[in-house]
Amino acid sequence: MKKSIYEIMNHEYLMTNGLGGYSFSTLDLVNCRKYHSLYTVSYNPPIERMHLISKIEAVFEVAGKSYPLAFENAAENAETASNLTSYRHEGVIDQTFRIEGAGVEVTRTLAMAYGTHHLAVRYAITTQMDTVLNLIPWFNFRDHHDTQSAIKEDYRASYDVNARVLIAEAKGKCVYLKVDGIEAGGLTFEPRHENTSMSYYPIETQRGYPDQETHVVLGAFKLALTQGAHIIDVRVNIEPEFESADSVFTGRIVRYEQLMERASVGASIENNQLRRLVQAADDFIVTRKSTGKMSIIAGYPWFSDWGRDTMISIPGLTLATGRSEEALEMIESYIDMSNMGIIPNNFPDEGDAPMYNTSDATLWLFNAVHAYYEATEDLNAMKRLFPKLMQILNYHLQGTINDIYMDSDGLLSTGNATTQLTWMDVKVNGWVVTPRHGKAVEINALWYNALAIMNSLTKMLNIGNEAMAEDFEALMQKVKRSFNDVFWNPKDQNLYDLIIEGEPVAVPRPNMIFAVSLPFPVLEEKHWKAVVTYVDKHFKVPYGLLTLRREDENFNKTYSGDLLSRDGAYHRGTAWGWLMGPYLDAHYKTFHDVVQIKADLDAWLVHLDEGIHGSISEIFEGGAPHEQRGCPAQAWSVAEALRIKMQLSRRRVL
Repeated sequence: MKKSIYEIMNHEYLMTNGLGGYSFSTLDLVNCRKYHSLYTVSYNPPIERMHLISKIEAVFEVAGKSYPLAFENAAENAETASNLTSYRHEGVIDQTFRIEGAGVEVTRTLAMAYGTHHLAVRYAITTQMDTVLNLIPWFNFRDHHDTQSAIKEDYRASYDVNARVLIAEAKGKCVYLKVDGIEAGGLTFEPRHENTSMSYYPIETQRGYPDQETHVVLGAFKLALTQGAHIIDVRVNIEPEFESADSVFTGRIVRYEQLMERASVGASIENNQLRRLVQAADDFIVTRKSTGKMSIIAGYPWFSDWGRDTMISIPGLTLATGRSEEALEMIESYIDMSNMGIIPNNFPDEGDAPMYNTSDATLWLFNAVHAYYEATEDLNAMKRLFPKLMQILNYHLQGTINDIYMDSDGLLSTGNATTQLTWMDVKVNGWVVTPRHGKAVEINALWYNALAIMNSLTKMLNIGNEAMAEDFEALMQKVKRSFNDVFWNPKDQNLYDLIIEGEPVAVPRPNMIFAVSLPFPVLEEKHWKAVVTYVDKHFKVPYGLLTLRREDENFNKTYSGDLLSRDGAYHRGTAWGWLMGPYLDAHYKTFHDVVQIKADLDAWLVHLDEGIHGSISEIFEGGAPHEQRGCPAQAWSVAEALRIKMQLSRRRVL
């Protein structure tokens, strides 16, 4: 069948290894992004990621003609005949291709060993006549964020004939590639030292980045295949030893089954959407080398681990999937790295010290602690955490970094005109695109929620004297009264997004939904229906919530172009997938309509068969048909879908 480049580039696979490394391309094996590569390694998990092998080109020679498994790159054909006939990802990735003219059928199985840098690719081949298979690795040792044409003179190669191992070396790095499965004499290695033709990345064109580069070919493995069935294994590592392909595949299949078993407690895990989300959740949970603790990659392929994203994602990625030990490890790890009551916002990809430019990540930490206790009833953990949480809370009460302090009305004020501390945090060339300093609606909803959680813990643990609980009660009442006085907009029957120097900013945003959705809602119940209805009417689209109303003069219905253009639209029109979770929470609290929740969730999860299959993107264009944009696999998007899906599953309404 014929496929356009547009069709090809919007259907991708992702395989990760728990260290930040990944294998990532289109289902058709045509690289359409600078991040697409067979083998990207994290040298300082989960950061310092280097693209090492772009692809292994597979070409069959039959009766004097050449037949590629997939066409070489996106520049050569705007439309081509696709050989792909099926795709499945259940622990390992299986792709089946049929090359009609060559009489060849290939099932390509791919897996990265979890927790190591081992990669295995298996070609199960059936041929109707004798053929020669050429396996040609394309190397480009570069930072995975770059687009850089490889210089062949920088690359060296050696081939061990007996071990059937190609060693490629450049820029002080090595990669070892081993081919097995063919009889002695049926495999030869043909040395080469040349650049490939130019690769074109149409998604980078769309994103306003450099979109072309070349790679280096150091040689070709030539395998003589007789008519019939053959199994060819290619194994890759950055060290000169290899796990067997069977071991890599078995390890991932066993892990997949274990993930499903852990997630199945109280849930109907046989639901296919749920299984895919549980598997996707595992992609984001990584080990951070600098701390030796678990963390959450905010999104693949380009984000590192972020405090805000981790805390928002913990309920869905870990607690909903039976991984409570990892949830607690993340919570304690981030608390231990706090600075004057603020947990790290993110860890730069360059490996520098963590950054603390956030007003909400720490408040989401309290929510994660509450979710952990709800899932585990672990009183010992609560006793251990309480003094640290109290210390964090006191910093907020007294005032701390980032101009974060509790005002006389009990509400939390954060930042100034030059900062970007909320989740709408874009700042480009000194331009704070969505200024949200002062008193932001979701910050104060989270603030009330944190106070309520601490009040609940104080009573549950019987910590301190009675006056402490009374102080929390009094402060909560003050915050709730002030919130409803200053944020409620009676004219439009919604909530103001910001209060700056005592004046409301009448630019409605979806952040108002958190005043209803959080476990301890700060908004008076009599206003819930109005707020949820307003959000439904003005912000909800099938894949998330818009960040501005369509009527707003700054609304952007598209998200494309250079960095300035995209950042200008990032929180001014695009729809964010993760916001669908809070919306569905608020809708259920208000209307108790499970049928509608299920319908909205099903519409959202259509996206599992777009972009990275089985995962959910970061953002979607504001204009219909709301095409996926931004990071193609986003932790909090998957987390919120999984959390809601699991709740429905446990109610047996799937």
